[in-house]
Amino acid sequence: MDQLKNKTLQGLMYLGVGKGAGKLISFVNTLLLARLLTPEDYGLMAIVMVIVGFIGFFNEIGLGSAIKQRLDINQTQLNGCFTLALLISSALYLALYFASPAIASYYEHEVLTDVLRFIALTFIIGAIATVPDALIAREMRFKIYAGIEFVMILLQCAITLVLAWFGYQVWALAWGFVASQLFKTICILYFSNWRPSRFGNIGAATDLMKFGATVTYSRLTWYFYNNAKTLIIGKVLNPQQLGVYSMAATLAALPTSHITSMVIQIASPLFSKMQQDLTRLDNALRRLTSGIALIGFPVMAGMALTASELVPVLLGPNWLEAIFPLQILCILGLFKSVDPLITQAFISIGKANITARYTSLCAVVIPISVYFGAVYGGLVGVAIGLVISYPLSSIYLFYAARIHLDFSMRRYLKALQTPVEACIWMAVLVLSFHYASVHFGFDHLLWLLLGKTFVGLMGYLLFLVYIRQSGLRDCYEVLQELGVSKHKLQRWPFNRLKEQQS
Repeated sequence: MDQLKNKTLQGLMYLGVGKGAGKLISFVNTLLLARLLTPEDYGLMAIVMVIVGFIGFFNEIGLGSAIKQRLDINQTQLNGCFTLALLISSALYLALYFASPAIASYYEHEVLTDVLRFIALTFIIGAIATVPDALIAREMRFKIYAGIEFVMILLQCAITLVLAWFGYQVWALAWGFVASQLFKTICILYFSNWRPSRFGNIGAATDLMKFGATVTYSRLTWYFYNNAKTLIIGKVLNPQQLGVYSMAATLAALPTSHITSMVIQIASPLFSKMQQDLTRLDNALRRLTSGIALIGFPVMAGMALTASELVPVLLGPNWLEAIFPLQILCILGLFKSVDPLITQAFISIGKANITARYTSLCAVVIPISVYFGAVYGGLVGVAIGLVISYPLSSIYLFYAARIHLDFSMRRYLKALQTPVEACIWMAVLVLSFHYASVHFGFDHLLWLLLGKTFVGLMGYLLFLVYIRQSGLRDCYEVLQELGVSKHKLQRWPFNRLKEQQS
């Protein structure tokens, strides 16, 4: 078996298990916290994380991505990157420390001053891990990543839940985040087996800085258009409405963020190793896109179809306003779950400037649509504005891919055909079950939630097994390449493939 392919599949397995277990724990923790914390607590934390996250992109100015993308790199350059990251992070911490009172005054919540200063410590914590983290990713040691992230999520959930129980409000979220980042950095340093041999050598990192600056700009604009809505909602509406939106966004992002981030984590070094063979890169791109869609699309569609029951059953009556935003964000998640692979492909072949143009476009179009949506339609207007503006902005991305990659829109849509058709079939069955249950008086929320979930799951799986088997065939090939014995793969549902061939 090809060594690169073997590492990729093993990486998917390790990260899939680790991130899956971690996200499940995080999801349960979110449900528990929803009953211990108020929407205002979530709203304040959302404001803090947007500000800290945006400034935090300057920590490494894309040095980590540059290290991963380079085919060859030496110790002198790594020393320069490490020193530069530390200097920049220290300057950013001091800047935010003195700016915090003004930010708190702008949002009329004095508690933001201390929370911002505390969470800003993660600038320095994260900078320390910049080089060793990139080296672990470059070597595709995903088993280590999976273990660290799982324990990190477990630690964050435990600290947050305990502090929320004792009434620490927004500080519970802050302490959980900082503690988890500190734990991650310590582990990355320990497992990377890399230490700076000396401080300085900033000049040696100049070439990496040039590439990293473009990547950083792309990430900044991406972060801006993804999080500007938080700042806009917090100012145009109020923290209560922002908390409702934040909870809807958190739920909608749980399945796609896990799956997409896992695949991107693997795709970054994988695409970099394929940068001189665009045909091979395109095949890998479509294969990974199909895999994301097969898993992510039914989850997003299922959450949208069950939102009216999911929110009151899991979160309680205080969060009913989150139903419609959750449904719209789940639909939007279908697009957002797959296009990051294309932007990553551009970065990996050294054309980060194309990604920068795309994110610049989004940074203009999306915030404008969110602002007018918030002013004229509240949270409903925000959701509608997003679901219109984001897909329209993606047109440029696909156009650029046709020119600079061995990319065909027909082949790309073909990779998405099976999961889209299966989701449509699933939606028909779920809606039919809903109307039939209500018609005959079985309208209890828990019954509808469980029933619709079961019908949707079975409908999707049976569609793949008996109607459109291309997705099932992909699963068979991946499991076979991971080392699963042919004897085990002769069982249902994979025996349907042989029956079809015969």
